[in-house]
Amino acid sequence: MTEIIPFDTDFPGQQPRRITEVLIVASQELMRDVVRSTLSSVDQVRVIGESRHGDDAIQAVEELRPDVVVIESKIGPDAEGVRSGYRLKAARPSLGVVVVAQGFGQDVIHYLSGKAATGWSFITRAAALDPQRLWRAIEGATRGTGIIDPGLERAKAETGVPLLERLTVQQARALELVAAGISNSGIAKRLALTVSETDELVESLLDDMNIEGGPRVDRRVVATLLYLRETVRLHN
Repeated sequence: MTEIIPFDTDFPGQQPRRITEVLIVASQELMRDVVRSTLSSVDQVRVIGESRHGDDAIQAVEELRPDVVVIESKIGPDAEGVRSGYRLKAARPSLGVVVVAQGFGQDVIHYLSGKAATGWSFITRAAALDPQRLWRAIEGATRGTGIIDPGLERAKAETGVPLLERLTVQQARALELVAAGISNSGIAKRLALTVSETDELVESLLDDMNIEGGPRVDRRVVATLLYLRETVRLHN
């Protein structure tokens, strides 16, 4: 199993001397941009490619042969990011995997418990904005050790925190506008964002609210109902 090393503890042995090549896997362009920008200040890392989904990433791993994939995932009921990571490691067993997660639930713990996992790191989105912490997670994954961000345990403990208190300020404002029936173009004007940035913001909001899509499901309507429910609950 992966040996877990805290962020503030040195890894055993010598530091790697070669450049670590990284593939970024994230469905949202904004998240890919964030990770790429964070890694641009890390001298030991070179980003060699990007993929939108796990399926696309398998071919990229075979062609580019990265040392590590940084894969963004909403860790949900089916542990989708972890499953994609295992598929990628099946294609290249020496591959390190860094999962950027919103939370670290029992579903993921259960999934990992039956696996001989080496070379995994799990970090929060906040850690993905910090070059030093993201590099630590990548280094741990390449060494066959790993990082589990304490923030993920906090996220698990916060599952009882009201929905509106778990959102970022910008997400909360976007949710309020969605609930008011404002279109993405209208939200863009209200928040001084581009339409593309607003699309990414609303998509991340719906993902973080754990609203599943489908042919008969309007995610914005579900978000509105949840917003109204939470608003009423907070005022009672």
